[in-house]
Amino acid sequence: MHNEPYYLAYEKRYRAVYSAGVERWGHSPDDKVLFDTLKRWVEENSLAGKRVIEYACGEGACGVILSDLGCIYHGVDISPSAVEKSRQTLDGFPNATVDVMDMVKERTNDKYDAALDCMGLHMLITDSDRSRYLKNAYDSLHEGAPMLFFRESCFLFILK
Repeated sequence: MHNEPYYLAYEKRYRAVYSAGVERWGHSPDDKVLFDTLKRWVEENSLAGKRVIEYACGEGACGVILSDLGCIYHGVDISPSAVEKSRQTLDGFPNATVDVMDMVKERTNDKYDAALDCMGLHMLITDSDRSRYLKNAYDSLHEGAPMLFFRESCFLFILK
């Protein structure tokens, strides 16, 4: 039996994609639907100048958009390769940081003004993992802070 956590399979996928010469596996900062959605969300919730955390940040596309929109961005992902790509993508954005974090088993010690999940929640395979993740995300937010779930294949809601 393999003792490596299931979700680290994404690390293997990122490495395979990059070793094949692919520049980006996930979203792109120039995705119009993503940009328009995040712009509207930032404006409706007055998030410019505020701290926003993104769970399962992948390669940093949302971080670029949120940083361009004036947010203080913090991305987390379980994949070290994705986090490294995200750091490279966000180089030049002084208010953007990225860290490796298992969003199911760990929670941030900080409180944020908003949170984003762009195709992360549906990748969690058990109810208990989803429950722990949602609790960790909720606990990372100031009271009344919004959380946007974007492009979730089986969930469509915004916590506020």
